[in-house]
Amino acid sequence: MNIKRLQIWQQNLNTSFTAQSSLLSNNKMANWDIIAIQEPYINFLHNTHANHHWYIIYPTQRFSHPQQWTRAIMLINTKLNTNTWKQIPFPSLDVIAIQL
Repeated sequence: MNIKRLQIWQQNLNTSFTAQSSLLSNNKMANWDIIAIQEPYINFLHNTHANHHWYIIYPTQRFSHPQQWTRAIMLINTKLNTNTWKQIPFPSLDVIAIQL
C-alpha cells in the first residue's frame, strides 16, 4: 500500500507583505501540502495574496463580520485534488477547518 504523508507548514507572518511574499516565492514551499498562516498580510480590500500554486482558504465568518480583519488563512497546494478536501464551517475569524 502506498501511503502519502501530508506535510503542513505553520507560520506567523505578523501581517507582513514582505514575509508572505518571501514565503510564497521560496521553491521549497512547493513540497508542502498545506500552509497554515497566522496574522497573514491583508490588503485594504480585506484580501490576502498567493500565487497560482495555492488555493486560499479564509475563515467561514469572513463575510458575516466584514468589519473585523481576518487573522488566519490556510493555503492548500493545488497539487491536492479538490475532491479530497473541503472546508468545514467554524464560527471564528481565527480558525479555518478542513476535512481531508
